[in-house]
Amino acid sequence: MGERKHRLVDCNPEFRSYDGTEGVLDALVFDCPEGHSDCRIFVPFTPAIDGSAQPVKQRNGAQWSREGDAFEALTLSPSIRTIQQYTSREAAFAAGVGEEWFTERLICGLHIFIKNGAIEFCGDSK
Repeated sequence: MGERKHRLVDCNPEFRSYDGTEGVLDALVFDCPEGHSDCRIFVPFTPAIDGSAQPVKQRNGAQWSREGDAFEALTLSPSIRTIQQYTSREAAFAAGVGEEWFTERLICGLHIFIKNGAIEFCGDSK
């Protein structure tokens, strides 16, 4: 695991389309700020960068609102949280995850706020 990053611009952010619609930028993808390798975070938001207010919902029903059009000024709310599948590399192997299938994404338990381009870690982020 690498060092924590506290600015969104340091996490290789990209605006993308949630469902692949040409010209609609309504999702953010970025490297895990906890420093986990092979771990990218995907967050759909509304309104889209083009100004569309069409709500975008993730499969689990979560929805984020966006303020700002540039990574340096972006605010998303509410917080962003990933569910940690295993507590450690060893726990993943003990559960049957093969070495060739293991990535640090399996042990990521990210919990952050993005406010004005800054990343604020919550106390339970790991």
